[in-house]
Amino acid sequence: MTSDKDDVKVTEEEAVAGTPTDPAEDPSLMDAGADASTESGEGPEDGDGAGDGAPVISDEALEEAGKALAGAGGGDAGTPGDGDSTASEDDEDGEDDEEGEDGEGAQMSLLDHLGELRVRLTRAFIAIGVGMVACYSFAEQMFDILMKPMVDVFQAQAAKNPLLTPEFYQDFGVVLKKVLVDNGFQHSEQMQVFMDALQKSLMLVAREGHFQYTYPAEAFFAHIKISIVAGLFLVSPYVFAQIWGFIAPGLYAHERKWMVPMALFSGAFFTGGALFGYFQVFPYAFDFFAGFSNEGIQFVPKLNEYLSFCLKLLFAFGLVFELPLFIFFLARLGMVSSTGLRKKRKYAILCAFVLSAVLTPPDPFTQCLMAGPLIVLYEVGIWVAFFFGKKEKRHLKKQAEAEAKAQADLDKAAAGDGEEKE
Repeated sequence: MTSDKDDVKVTEEEAVAGTPTDPAEDPSLMDAGADASTESGEGPEDGDGAGDGAPVISDEALEEAGKALAGAGGGDAGTPGDGDSTASEDDEDGEDDEEGEDGEGAQMSLLDHLGELRVRLTRAFIAIGVGMVACYSFAEQMFDILMKPMVDVFQAQAAKNPLLTPEFYQDFGVVLKKVLVDNGFQHSEQMQVFMDALQKSLMLVAREGHFQYTYPAEAFFAHIKISIVAGLFLVSPYVFAQIWGFIAPGLYAHERKWMVPMALFSGAFFTGGALFGYFQVFPYAFDFFAGFSNEGIQFVPKLNEYLSFCLKLLFAFGLVFELPLFIFFLARLGMVSSTGLRKKRKYAILCAFVLSAVLTPPDPFTQCLMAGPLIVLYEVGIWVAFFFGKKEKRHLKKQAEAEAKAQADLDKAAAGDGEEKE
């Protein structure tokens, strides 16, 4: 059953369908007519519908505009006429077309990452083993070098508080010479040489510090530990290369190009930090600790404890000296800036003392010896972020200017193509 309204609706639809449509009123019919005329070889006449529709942009103009926009975003091609300047700015900022690419880490699963970690750790441990074998032949010399700061402290303290004064040797020489001459001694002119040699020998014996060990194999394992640590410092660039290589799949291509320099500088800074601790911190720290010995308290360090103390400080200073490289890495990723680091300087100083308290023995002296260089390295890191950071104002300004120029060229190309069509 149908109502009168339905009948009226059907009648209206039939009337509309039967009414001829004017091509000027329906744009779709105009396009269809234009296509038909093009296929038949008949072009549109001048003045016929030229200004009725919107301006049409040609494929060439679209392609040029796309290239200009890609150049503003860090692509391979720059804007027309300014390709060289745009490319130079992109090379300077390190923001090439690779910024739009996904890192390899996006295509790796958790098991792939764990497998990669296993391979990297295996290579690092093998390298450390090779370095240990290479350094074991020099374990005795390295042992003496590591013990030298404390032995020097023993000798300095013995020189300050000698067991026998120079006056004793002088008086003893006079009396001994008189007794020997009275008993027919014929070489009295050489007595002074004998007394000088005796004085030097006894002073060397008095100044010579020594270490003690109670476990039979303790000295042997001390040589093994020293060889392992020396091997680690020897192959540290390769070890850091494995660490950076594990991080590399999650980075862009223009960021991965820094991996080899970062590995070399990481090894150099790590070794430099250990050398700083050995030559600058050890003498003052050991002199401070040994200064508490007196007639009632004799300082006789145990070999294992002394060795653990030294190795802990060497590793601590080596890791602390990696701070500028760590800041450089974060700055290149755009995670920190020099302005933000300056604003957080007071918190950095506090963290420096807290970290020094954790890494050094529980005394304020060595804590300050580590906190001081750590604060200086933080200031160095601020300047590193200023020169190499991605979020610095001058870099952002150059990027904004390049994008604005590319957008202006795009608008100009579109407007010029529209005028040609008209």
